[in-house]
Formats: sequence, C-alpha cells, structure tokens
Amino acid sequence: MIEHYTVTKDADRLAPNWLASRINYKTIKFLYWDKDGHAELKGVRIGDEVAQIGDTVQFNGRRLSVERR
Repeated sequence: MIEHYTVTKDADRLAPNWLASRINYKTIKFLYWDKDGHAELKGVRIGDEVAQIGDTVQFNGRRLSVERR
C-alpha cells in the first residue's frame, strides 16, 4: 500500500508517523531557513532529493520518494 503526504509548512509538527520515524538528520531531514529572526520550514530532504512545500512524499512500505507538484 502506497501512502502519500503533501509537505506543508507545519510538516515538522504534523508529519505522519511513517515519515517522522525515519528522520535521522543525515539522509532524511527537515530543511529550515531563517526569515526575520525565526526559522521556517523550507522542505524535506530525502537522500539527494528535496520535497519543497506543496510536493508529495510517497512511502511504499520500504522506501521514501518525492513527487513534484
């Protein structure tokens, strides 16, 4: 069963368990940027790909992939 998650600006707090449990800050991590003194989520890096806000992350039971909008 393939699961989908569309990355939102609240993904670091509202990510599904299958994505949040795989964040290891080396190959899969949240990317932030500094905007006027506070950090905002820019996207999710999965290996060499970056899922920006609005892109979809897919999980097929074994691995994660990025689908552009």
